[in-house]
Amino acid sequence: MELAEKIYQYYFDNSRLLNDDKLFHFASRIAAWQGSPEAFELLRDSSDYIVQPSKDLNDVISELVNSPQTGKRNAHELRQPFFERYPQLYGAHVALFRVRHLEAIYGINARSALFAAISEADLIKLEQDLLSDDEAIRILSTFAINYCYLFERVVRKNEQSLPIQHFYDIGTVYNTDDVQHLQLLIYLYTHCIIGESNFYTRRITDDKLPIYRKMLNKLEDLIVKNFDKINLDNKLEFLVCVRICNFKSNLFEPIHEECKKSISPEGMFIIDTHNQNAQDGRNDFTSSEHRNVLFIMSTTDYAPHSTFVGQATK
Repeated sequence: MELAEKIYQYYFDNSRLLNDDKLFHFASRIAAWQGSPEAFELLRDSSDYIVQPSKDLNDVISELVNSPQTGKRNAHELRQPFFERYPQLYGAHVALFRVRHLEAIYGINARSALFAAISEADLIKLEQDLLSDDEAIRILSTFAINYCYLFERVVRKNEQSLPIQHFYDIGTVYNTDDVQHLQLLIYLYTHCIIGESNFYTRRITDDKLPIYRKMLNKLEDLIVKNFDKINLDNKLEFLVCVRICNFKSNLFEPIHEECKKSISPEGMFIIDTHNQNAQDGRNDFTSSEHRNVLFIMSTTDYAPHSTFVGQATK
């Protein structure tokens, strides 16, 4: 798609304007989805941000495990009581992502550093507590799902351990008349799929695809019925998961048409303005990165690539 190519080039041409977090997010997703040499070069340039070579690895992971929450996220007021119920979750979630990135992209095994900062027994207990608390999974959504998939698939290398059918069942009891609950449901299902793909770097095995396609079937029905209530980031994340699961959907055309009508007056990138739950506070170049990388990914077939670049030398 011509628009996706223009946005792709605009982000690469202006990548120096992105902060470290957004630059890494963009590069790691494009590298995984397209195998772009430019994206791999950005990942090499981002090595100091992720590896932090001037610090001891144990200190890096310990700081992440103990990192405080900052700012407000989607459904903040709904989620906060559950973060208080599970005070280790936020930091552990952040640390697990770093462990994943260090291994998958830079070839560094940080498991021992992780277990030095928070014991494996504590991580297992946190997961078990979450898995027995349906309300927490329903409201924490992305945070709980990411935690479980990162811990099981990345750290423990366990491919058969998660109750995926139960995750589906949890998604059937949201009040989808409430726009926040609708958003949490979309995030719950899409991040099950993204987690299973190890963040776009591998195909989902045939034995698991039926349950994930069942999730997408439910989401498609909900998006059709609530199209104007759902922000563009959520719609595009759905399309990305459709690509991952090779699911047939009629929503590509209406969602991509909305994208074409949503180009920022400030540059060649998509903003979110046409929905009742639009992310209109995140419409500058940097904060729109998530939306735009999803749009780029949604325009081409899923062809996962390893993102390994090794430790860069400068």
